[in-house]
Formats: sequence, structure tokens, C-alpha cells
Amino acid sequence: MDGKESVKPETRSLTRKTADYDGVAAHEWIQTGYQMMKDNQLSGPQAARTYGYMGFTLWESVYGGIPGAKNMAGQVNDYFEAERIDPNLEYDWVIVLASAMRLVMPELIEKISSAQKTIINLQAELQENQRLAKGVSEMVRDQSKKLGNMIGQRIVWRMRRDGRDVIRGVVPVLPARTANTPWYWDGKILNQVPIEPMWGTLRTFILENARGCEAEAPRPYSISAADDFYKEAKEIFDVPRNNINKSIAYHWENGAGRTSGAGGHWVSITQQLLKERKRNLAECAKAYCLIGFAASDAYSNSWFTKYKYNLMRPITFIREQFDANWSGIIYTPPYPDYISVSAVMGGVAPIILIPVLGDVAFVDRTHLGSALYTPDGGPFILPERNFDSLTKAGEEQAFSRILGGVGFRRSCEMGLQSGRCIGTTILSRIDFGD
Repeated sequence: MDGKESVKPETRSLTRKTADYDGVAAHEWIQTGYQMMKDNQLSGPQAARTYGYMGFTLWESVYGGIPGAKNMAGQVNDYFEAERIDPNLEYDWVIVLASAMRLVMPELIEKISSAQKTIINLQAELQENQRLAKGVSEMVRDQSKKLGNMIGQRIVWRMRRDGRDVIRGVVPVLPARTANTPWYWDGKILNQVPIEPMWGTLRTFILENARGCEAEAPRPYSISAADDFYKEAKEIFDVPRNNINKSIAYHWENGAGRTSGAGGHWVSITQQLLKERKRNLAECAKAYCLIGFAASDAYSNSWFTKYKYNLMRPITFIREQFDANWSGIIYTPPYPDYISVSAVMGGVAPIILIPVLGDVAFVDRTHLGSALYTPDGGPFILPERNFDSLTKAGEEQAFSRILGGVGFRRSCEMGLQSGRCIGTTILSRIDFGD
């Protein structure tokens, strides 16, 4: 069995179809994970991996209720065989999902507390009881829980072998910035410790490895006003600190404790659009699966490139060449610049979401009412932001790093290009079969 079997419409397992459920159960799990990642101050790479496995679990838990749908066996790297769905048994897909998440999430959320484990268990029980109240029999409940448990076990098996445990807590010594390597990232300028230098070694979901869609090299370092590297630094130094530029930079600031990274921001946008359009469970599972894979593989790609080139942040060059007291509009993240993960996400997310949702105009309420502190002070309470399309939102996100003072233009341009490549690659390799 290759694991990519389609579900035949005449089977009893399709008594309940995933498309007949609303998306509430999926949204509840995504929101629970989102909140826990914020509370636990997870970094962007950690959060992106979490969304990857949550979306993966969502799809594997409910695809069996979609006529003609395929599982991810043989499509996700190192996921060789999916749990078999018995065509002669009846399942409730929300209970299958709750049982799988109940197993996956405690192993997935980094720094998870006992209280958070209790929340996960209570949420699974509540969803199960809600289905029983709607007439699901004890027999169907038991069959569904058993299936969800087995799905969860297979995903946990893959999770434990993706390389995360090998690098957890490892902070290798980065190459030193010297007279011979003046372009290297230097954490001393802001007393920073680099985040997850070995993240690029983790197993990707869909890309063959973190080097897939690899960006070209950054521009050569130069302190000559005639060269591009210098010009890009000067561009950042000259950014007006006006309300327009601040509003863009603030909106796409996605640090730990906020959205836990650029990936989390796009999961939030995905959730908003799915809710507004009242998409069903089948549609939500597909969208969350896609954006989860996209975020996780985007961070792998970006992090591999960041620690391959180890390029300084603009603040280092600007303080040495222009103004010793300068800071950007937002705080500089603690890892090398090239390539910008915000730009990678700005490239990949629209590519992934447009086939599901269209290149729609939307209002992003991700940061509505939240407080942000910046080098210019704060707290600044953030509003919603309107976009004409997903594509334009992604482009604004990419180049917001120039306005914010934290990314060189080439880092944004090449990041956007890599992201679009990742999105196209994922769409070409995944067959949902539905």
C-alpha cells in the first residue's frame, strides 16, 4: 500500500462527510495553539514547525470524510504510510480530530505547562461531548477516538524524528566578525544571542530539504558610497520616521509573545478569512495544512540561508558608517539578516492561499488593539489594516523590513523570490485528491 488511497464514495466511512461540518473545531485547535505559542514566547522557527504539524494533523484527521481525498503518505517527507481508515466503519470527524490533537499537541508545544496540557485535554473532551449531544453514538465515538489516536501516533512518530530534539538548546559558536569578514553578524552590538542557528538541519515537510528554493548570495560588503551594499544601508538610514512608515513597520512586527513570527501572522490571516467566509471543516483543514507546511518550510529555507551567509543587520553598518546612536523603527531581531523570513512568508503565503481563498481584498485584524513598544517609545496600540489583495499584503510585508530598519533591500527581494518558489513547489507536489 502506498498510503495515497482515495476514499470511495460508497463506503460507510463516508456516512458523515467532512464538508457537512462547520470549521469551528479546526479554528478552536488553531487558536489554542496560537495562544500557547504566544504565552510561551516561542520563536518564529519553533512556532512555524508547530503550525506545520497542526495543519498536518488537521488534514490527516478529516480527509477520510472527503470523497476522493488523499492522505499525505508519500507526499510529506518521511511520512511513509497513513493510518488506514476502515471503509466499513462509521466515524465522526470532529472526534477523530480531537483525539489526534490530544496526542500531538502536548508533544508539539515547546515549554508546555501542566495547565496547558489540561486545556488540551478539556478541549478534546468538550468537542467530543458536543458531538455526542448531537446524536453521535457511543460506538461511533469509540471508533473515532481509536482512529484519531492512531493518526496522532503516526504524526508523533514523524515529529520525534525530524531532528528537533537533536538541536534543542544547542547554540554553536558563530564565525567571528573580523577585519577579514566585516560583513558577519555581530550579536555584541545589541547583546543578542542568535536564535536557533541549526534550524536549517531540520527535516522539511514538502521541500526536499532546507536548501530548496535557495536564494542567491547577498551583495558584497562595501563601505564605498558607489556600491550597492552601502546604498542599501543608506536607503534604510534615510527612511522618514513618519506615521505612514511606522504603521507599515508596526503591522508586520511579529515577535515572540505577539504572533511568534511571520508564519503566525499568516495563520491569523488565514483564520480570519476562513471564518468570515464560513468555510466548512474540509476547506479549513486544507487551508491550515497548506499554510502550516508553507510556514514551516519557509522558516527552514530562511534559517538555512541566514546561517550560511551570517550577514550583519543594518544597524551594525549604520552605526559604524552614519550614526553611532541610530536605531530602526522596530527592534532588530536576534539573528542574521539574509534572507528575510518576513519576505519569504510574504512570498509563500499568497501563493498557497490564493487557490483556496482567491486573491481577495481583506481587513487584517491580527494586531487590532495590541500594544507595541519600539525604539521610539510606546506602548502604541495598533489598529486593523486594509489590503487590496493577498499578493499586495505579502509584498508590503516583505518590504516592511526596509522601513522598519531591520533588513537590506536584497534580503527582502530575494526572500520574496524564495517564498514564491516554495509556494509553487508545495502546490506542485501535494495532491489532496479532492
